[in-house]
Amino acid sequence: MAAVVHNNSTYVGQAVTVSFNVLDAKGVLLKTESQVESFYRPGADHALGTQVSLEPGQKAAKVEASLDVEANGTFSDKPFPVAPTSPVKVGKDEYGQSVASFELTNPLTVALKSPRIEIVCTSKAGDIVGGGMSYPDLVPASGKVKVDAGILVSGKPAACSAYVGPDPSWDGEGVPAAGATTATSTADANASGSAEAAFKTWVQQFNAKDWAGQYETLVSAQKAIVSKRAYVSCRSKTATPTFKWVKVLSVTDGGADVIPGTKASLPSTKVTIQVSLQGAKVPVTAHMYQENGQWHWSMTQENIDGCA
Repeated sequence: MAAVVHNNSTYVGQAVTVSFNVLDAKGVLLKTESQVESFYRPGADHALGTQVSLEPGQKAAKVEASLDVEANGTFSDKPFPVAPTSPVKVGKDEYGQSVASFELTNPLTVALKSPRIEIVCTSKAGDIVGGGMSYPDLVPASGKVKVDAGILVSGKPAACSAYVGPDPSWDGEGVPAAGATTATSTADANASGSAEAAFKTWVQQFNAKDWAGQYETLVSAQKAIVSKRAYVSCRSKTATPTFKWVKVLSVTDGGADVIPGTKASLPSTKVTIQVSLQGAKVPVTAHMYQENGQWHWSMTQENIDGCA
């Protein structure tokens, strides 16, 4: 079973889970299997597949796929460059098993170890009719290897495509200079005027306990109900943890938010980052708002109740 999922964002590293339900001709659920991978290239298609074993006598007639994408930071946030492949040719091995064959070129300046290759085969109508996986042990730096991957297909496919991603432990090593520049431009938390840069400043102020400085970018609707003196006093009396900024996980449109403690509403940008707290890496999300050309943040209702 396989699914092709598109990454709509300019970020990578999100955990992508596809759950496959296998049903018979009467709609009876026979088996459920899932696969978890990560987006490794922004704005691109990614293939996820797995195998399922049914009980004797069971016959699959339909597969339903469900998708979940979570910015939990488990995977690398470095975009993986395109790994070129030659056209995929389908043939048979000595045992009559269908095999997809092609050449894979390593786009990195270091050896590529155990890249994850998902092969997806489609019919003339574009429906997925089978596929397979392969994990070559080693592809030389800027070199190529021949890949012969066993595939399972229903009938004769019209075409097969190879989706090449890095080993989960890869963390950006060996990207050519041009690719490195692109990766930085799409995920740099210090980009001038960005919501993520404003959130990073907030984190720095939080760790430095610079409550007065932090108050300056509080959303105006909450400034109307919480004075600077009240905010600084409230924060100073509360024990706060120190955490380390690790990386940006995602930046998305958060829609219109009602500002806690008020009736005001503003369009928001949802920024999710990864921080290190007491040795554990955890995601933290903030909604950022633009007012008069500057990014602002808002207190939670709990903080409003404690500080107002």
